[in-house]
Amino acid sequence: MSENERRPLRIGKEEQLRVVGMHCATCSTTVAKALRGVKGVEEAEVNLASGTAKVVVSGARLRDLVEAVRRAGYDVVTERLRLRISMNPEDSRRVTELLEGLDGVVKASVNPGTGEAVIEVNPYSTSAEAIVEALRGHGFRAQVISKAAPASAGELRGYLRALAVAWSFGLLTLYLQYTSRPLLAMVASAPVVFYAGLRYHLGAYRAFRNRTTNMDTLVSTATLVAWLYSAYSLAVHGPVFFDAASLLISFLLIGKTIEAYIKERLSGEVVRLLPSRARVIRDGSEVEVSADEVKVGDLLVVRSGESIAADGVVDEGKGEVDESIVTGEPMPVTKSKGDPVVGGSRLVSGFLKVYVTRSGERTYMAQLMTAVRDAEAARLRAQDLVDRVAAVFTPTIIAIAVVTFLAWHFALGFPTPKAVLFAVAVLASACPCALGLATPMAVLVSVHRLAKRGVIVKDGEALERVKDVDVFVFDKTGTLTEGRPRVKDYVELQPGVMELAASLESLSSHPVAKAIVDRFGARLRGSVKDFNEFPGDGVAGTVGDRQVIVGRPEFVAQNCEGQAKGDVAVCVDGRVAGWLSLEDPVRPEALELVAKLKSMGRRVIIATGDSGPSAEAVAAALGVEVRKGLSPDDKAELVRSLRQEGHRVAFVGDGVNDAVAEKEADVGIALAGGTDIAKYAGDVVVMNLKGIELLLRESRIATRKVKENLAWAFGYNSVLVPVAAGLLYPAVYLSPQYAALAMSMSSVIVSLWSTVPL
Repeated sequence: MSENERRPLRIGKEEQLRVVGMHCATCSTTVAKALRGVKGVEEAEVNLASGTAKVVVSGARLRDLVEAVRRAGYDVVTERLRLRISMNPEDSRRVTELLEGLDGVVKASVNPGTGEAVIEVNPYSTSAEAIVEALRGHGFRAQVISKAAPASAGELRGYLRALAVAWSFGLLTLYLQYTSRPLLAMVASAPVVFYAGLRYHLGAYRAFRNRTTNMDTLVSTATLVAWLYSAYSLAVHGPVFFDAASLLISFLLIGKTIEAYIKERLSGEVVRLLPSRARVIRDGSEVEVSADEVKVGDLLVVRSGESIAADGVVDEGKGEVDESIVTGEPMPVTKSKGDPVVGGSRLVSGFLKVYVTRSGERTYMAQLMTAVRDAEAARLRAQDLVDRVAAVFTPTIIAIAVVTFLAWHFALGFPTPKAVLFAVAVLASACPCALGLATPMAVLVSVHRLAKRGVIVKDGEALERVKDVDVFVFDKTGTLTEGRPRVKDYVELQPGVMELAASLESLSSHPVAKAIVDRFGARLRGSVKDFNEFPGDGVAGTVGDRQVIVGRPEFVAQNCEGQAKGDVAVCVDGRVAGWLSLEDPVRPEALELVAKLKSMGRRVIIATGDSGPSAEAVAAALGVEVRKGLSPDDKAELVRSLRQEGHRVAFVGDGVNDAVAEKEADVGIALAGGTDIAKYAGDVVVMNLKGIELLLRESRIATRKVKENLAWAFGYNSVLVPVAAGLLYPAVYLSPQYAALAMSMSSVIVSLWSTVPL
């Protein structure tokens, strides 16, 4: 049995990795290919804009995935933890196996002598707190000694360093060359080409080793050809262009630095909503601690202008809290003792002491960040075209550069230096980066923009699908209505029937049950026995010595004699004994949303379990179709039948009963009433109905941005490459350094354009 077969599989279904070192579409293709080559990997999608890889596996080790990426010449962001574990030396092997069996752990090393463990983890799928908790669950007490920061933080700093070197020595090279000191110019240009440009040469070598080509291949080839030919030319007293090689690198680094800044700002903007420090009450005193150290049961002290570090309940004080990160509503909400608050929201004014109920990975913000990261990895249909083009892009450009040199030198008789400059300009002008960024950058920006307004896109592809939806199916109660029904009218065929119904319903948490209890009380609650709840239908049980059934008229009619009417019927001892009708106010924003959808030509249907007149009343108020008396399976069947008719369907619901229909729809939209994103089954979670309009708007923007970005990327290369090859010479001539500037700005324009909120 091999070592791989003996070790536990640590990846259940999906793993997300942060990949470092990708520059262009070819890089992401190379990483995806490396991951797909790992045994047990079913699918791997790599997102250039966010620098992430989403891997779906049926059985594979996280270590193998990380090593596959590193063998391909890239790196994976991991975090190194050092723990002190209370254990006996003979337990070290067991602890090592336990640690290496945990989700998100790449590898672990336990020192039995010191009781310390060094663990490399994927910070996007686990945390120090989760590992400590897992150890505690197996009887080992553990304490975090140190936690190294993820390596990704240095990408922008690295570009800034290289940029400083490139421009300092690049300008010196320019001065020396144009003051006829070519030898000194060569010396001055060396740090630019071989230090500041080192990342491009390493990237080209990496691509060569993987038998592929990428943007780095173009840049490295262009600068090395320019620099080496100049060195040769210097030796034979010919013309030199060290300045072209230096400025080519310098201009490219400007673009990559701007691009890195945009990515870092986008990826960190949700994280920055949480404060890095928090004040808690410990041993009766107020102390400042890292936000990571806040635990359930702590008492947070929050002052005016500060963000709340974790989810909790107000224990003392009163203040205005900006909850726009949850609700999307800009108006602050007054919070006082007993009110829930969410980590990441901001105390606009006042003073609060907050009892922490959820911390770490369980908080709303942690769930939000996970959902956003998942959505960032979306793969839209346009990406297939990009991948096909990227696979042949660089070899094609190199071939054009070679043909350009041969044509200018041998066919047109131009001197070698001039022909070389044309070839180098071709290599420097072509930009696969813009192609690679066109789709993912537009999705990334839209997902983040929606998240900040309380719309959580869990499946990034839903952004593309929702714009094509032509039928919106809504659950009624709690989605289009307030979800707080009231008894409007009732009929008792037997005196005291409603009191029996209320006593039985007092054991249910359904909104209809609450309405009945509120209206008729539950005086006989203590005498209820054999209570059974039938989701979507009703309840049954024994109240005193009477057999009682309360529920949908159809459900009651199936089990009783007599004619059941109203929204809810009551059966006593096998006979229909009464019924009642309900009213549930339509949400004000529902009227606005439905009117908007209808004006956009969308068909709107209400699918509800209610079979009484209240369903028709809501449908009439909104002016839409209604399908009544549907069970959860019936709702799913309705969605399936609509799709079979050729419609694109979105289902909007608010409860567990709607989960199946949401999954069957092209786009499932969950209306969240709380702060637990994970429990909602939809592709998108909205905090209120206004979020659906935002989603539609952002969907149109994202898909339009993708098309515009791709049009720019293809158009840019179609125009610039022939110009760089000298097609318009001598009227228009593009030198290598300005070709490099154009190449650099192409990807910057794609990145910036994606962030413009049109």
